[in-house]
Amino acid sequence: MSFGAMAGWQAWGLLALTAGVLTWLFFMKIRAPRVHVPSLMLWTQVLDVTREQTLWERIRKAVSWLITIAVGLMLMLALTRPAPSVVAAGGGRRLIVIDSSWSMGTLMPGGGTRWERAVTRARTLIASSAGDEVALATTADGLVEGPTTDAVLLEAALDRLVPSGGEGGDWPRLADVSVVHFITDGTIPRPTGDVASGGARVSVEPVFEPAPNVAITAFETHAGGDPQSQAEAYLELANYSTTAQPVRLVVTRGTVSVADTSIDLSPGEAVRQIVPLGRAGDARVRARITAPDNALAIDDEAVAWIADAEPLAVTVVSASPGFLQILFERLPGMKATFIAPAAYAQPRTGPEHVVVFDHWVPAEAPATPALFVSPPPDVARTAPWVGTARQEPEPAWTTSLAHPVLRGVDPSTVTLERARTVESAAWTPIARSATGTPLVSVAETVDYRRVVLGFGFTEAESNVALQPAFPVLVVNALEWLARPSLGDQVRPGVVGLEAVVSRLTSPEGRRVEVTTFGATRLARITTPGLYLAEGGGMRSALAVNVGDPQVSNVERTSLTAQTLSDTAAAQANDPWWPMLIAIAFACALVEWWTWRRRITV
Repeated sequence: MSFGAMAGWQAWGLLALTAGVLTWLFFMKIRAPRVHVPSLMLWTQVLDVTREQTLWERIRKAVSWLITIAVGLMLMLALTRPAPSVVAAGGGRRLIVIDSSWSMGTLMPGGGTRWERAVTRARTLIASSAGDEVALATTADGLVEGPTTDAVLLEAALDRLVPSGGEGGDWPRLADVSVVHFITDGTIPRPTGDVASGGARVSVEPVFEPAPNVAITAFETHAGGDPQSQAEAYLELANYSTTAQPVRLVVTRGTVSVADTSIDLSPGEAVRQIVPLGRAGDARVRARITAPDNALAIDDEAVAWIADAEPLAVTVVSASPGFLQILFERLPGMKATFIAPAAYAQPRTGPEHVVVFDHWVPAEAPATPALFVSPPPDVARTAPWVGTARQEPEPAWTTSLAHPVLRGVDPSTVTLERARTVESAAWTPIARSATGTPLVSVAETVDYRRVVLGFGFTEAESNVALQPAFPVLVVNALEWLARPSLGDQVRPGVVGLEAVVSRLTSPEGRRVEVTTFGATRLARITTPGLYLAEGGGMRSALAVNVGDPQVSNVERTSLTAQTLSDTAAAQANDPWWPMLIAIAFACALVEWWTWRRRITV
């Protein structure tokens, strides 16, 4: 027997003290009150009568004393929180790992969630640690507390934990652990062999009960390139239950409802829906479902972002825009403003998502994402921040890297009369000529994002303006500069971001920490929703959804039948101090009722 609130010797001492004090109070003699009567004759006759006592009359005082002691001891046991000792194989240190998959938020038929039951089980294990060092971890957060013998620290850490995904996370590691208690519902299979091979014995603590659920398992939006075509949303809904259910689906674009319908789903059925979103409107799209039997709430909502909902504001700085002006007049979803180089320094009103510098470069580096087309030959003197100028006559485009700017561009159709580009450590070439001259280069940091084309679109420089590569290359560059795609159907967890992202804001307006790991920007996202990404003058949205059939199908588990058969035993070890309080209250109520009727002393 161990105690969760204090050391064992302290708890036993408290129980002994409680029994002693209650015994002393029970048998303490109280001086009887003195009453003056005119004669003792009648009292003497009554007291001289002898009558044989019944068994109950002889033991009722002892029974009353035992009930009093029992009430006091049960209250003290509830205070000290006793639990059966669980001896670690090898002793000394154990690790409690709680599965933090989203499925742990499933409502159980008996009340509460799987996560709440897992936390209760963890408290029992902590209370029954018998003085061993205990460490607490989750599959998403890794080690969160310990190893320590301080139960208060461990329980405080438990209070801070919530399910946060981590379906693909690795096992938490801790040296010299003899037993790992893994509390899980088994919805996401997690092999434990690698933990056991390290010498630790893995004890799986199941918290699984099948529950019905409906879910949005896929959600994407698509906006057509033609302004006259409307955007569409693709949804996949699934009914993970043994009975048919009517599911209500509501899709909104911004604050406008674009769909509100009811779908009857058979047991285990999944349906796919295409929902028209209209030709114009807010970039934010949200889908939500409701159903009578729905045990998991985290997969009832999905979000998406239509990047093309807002026209891209482009400022073209050129003395003679030529083909660029013709192109922007025909490009849908873009609003171009043309200014001369002399007017660049003057204040401008309205949004400006990206700037195109055609055959001209400003003396100061722009803060806005920028596309440079064929920099002038004296750029090293007029704008030294750009780098060193380089020129090659009649270059052959032979090398291209896999990059969003070059997606769909066929170099074999491009003939270049000359290449005039810049070189510095800040630029990364993604296309080169046969002699190594950079033809297309990019630069991105958390402060800026830029693309430079080493050729122009006039007939004296290239034939690009007459080839399909012209609109493809320009649109690719502008999209990559101003609103890069951060991924579709991103799931919570550790998410890789573009190198330009310096700030990430949650749907609630809280800042999410973004860290640099090598050449990658990483952020840990723990809740679904639309996140705002900013950096280098660009702003984009990251749609984070839980939708996953493996998470949402909470009717099944990967745990074996033998493991599930231990569920009852695990529940039997749940804390029983609340029951002690209830029994103590009932005993006190019985004692008071019998005393009022003179059944007990």
